[in-house]
Amino acid sequence: MSAENLSEQAAVITCLAGLAVGHPNLPAGYFTVSRHGARELSVQLDSPSKVEAWREALGVDAGLLRVERFGGRASLEFDATVFGVDFHVYAAYEQAAAEAGAA
Repeated sequence: MSAENLSEQAAVITCLAGLAVGHPNLPAGYFTVSRHGARELSVQLDSPSKVEAWREALGVDAGLLRVERFGGRASLEFDATVFGVDFHVYAAYEQAAAEAGAA
C-alpha cells in the first residue's frame, strides 16, 4: 500500500530520530524510504563492522545476519522488523579489504 502523505511515513521518521538520540554514535548511513513501502527503511553502510553496530543497536539476533553478493562484491546484511519498521541493513564490500582490516 502506497503512502499518500508524509504522516504515513511517520513510523520510519520517528524511529530514525529515536535511534539518533538513543545511539548518537551509531554509524551514519544512506537511507532509502519509499512511498511504496511507507514502513520500510533501507540502510546502506560502508563496512561489515557498521552493519554489526546497527544490528546491536536494534537488538537483532546475530542469526539473522547473512552474506550475499551485491554485484561483484560481498554484502553483509540483515532484515528485521523493529519498532514497527521493516529494516534492510547492508554493506557491500571488497572481500580482501574487509579481511585486511580485520588483521
